[in-house]
Amino acid sequence: MKVLMHVNYCEGAGKLEELFSLARKYGYDGIELRWKYNFDDLTQDEYQNRVASMKSAWPEAEIVFGGCIDFCRGEPEQVAVALDEYLAFLQWASKECGTKVMNFFTGSLKLADIPHWNFDRHGSGCATEDDFRRAADGLRLVGDAAAAENMMIALETHNLYLHDLAKPCRRLLGMTGHDAVGVNYDHGNIILNKDGESIADVFEIIADKIYYAHLKNMFIVGGSDGHYICTRLADGHINTRSVMLGLKKYLRSGMIALEYPNPGDKHYAAFKDMEYIKYLKNELDIE
Repeated sequence: MKVLMHVNYCEGAGKLEELFSLARKYGYDGIELRWKYNFDDLTQDEYQNRVASMKSAWPEAEIVFGGCIDFCRGEPEQVAVALDEYLAFLQWASKECGTKVMNFFTGSLKLADIPHWNFDRHGSGCATEDDFRRAADGLRLVGDAAAAENMMIALETHNLYLHDLAKPCRRLLGMTGHDAVGVNYDHGNIILNKDGESIADVFEIIADKIYYAHLKNMFIVGGSDGHYICTRLADGHINTRSVMLGLKKYLRSGMIALEYPNPGDKHYAAFKDMEYIKYLKNELDIE
């Protein structure tokens, strides 16, 4: 099982080299980056050229990219433009970075009059039949392009999106009907939703479609109000050992990414989280 460092450990203008350096220093097998670069020190072309150069300097690194197309609610013209851009990027990622997995989102679904932390009311909680249909139609197109490059598309179980929980993921994947399209399982998001499934239930519902995984941990501190604190991987209310046991059996790509969406000392978190994952891999006999 290969372990990647998510960009949120070291993200910002001028930090790409630092991110790659930290990943190598702490023994990660690669990086998860974002599709679009959102800082003003580099253009998109410069960003892609820089990443390709760093991949050349670290050829064994696995590089995953996360991206979104608003299939659910986007205007058709905007969706068509975004799809063309994304498919071109997908081909570039395959050719220049050897990318095997793309983390993916189908557009946020939020109710304007409901606080965003009431995650059960947003995402699949407010989705319409048309949202499912449009997402499935778009995903088939992305899936065709990914299959042509021998790549996988992994829908992140992320709050405020149609694919927030295991059950709507299973339904959406059934409607999509494309082997190249699966799930990026992130229990750190599922646990924040009042309707979120248990770890055991997630594996029962979508085990055969888990293509990738994000690992992070949370303290739930507000009960039903949805308040939480992100913490290092060995802490929190998620039993990461149980997640890793399931991934040992079902993870299709053989790749996971560790995350730390927290303003604390991210360098130390990257070190400690990798230390903990190495311990778990040894304890659970995961290669």
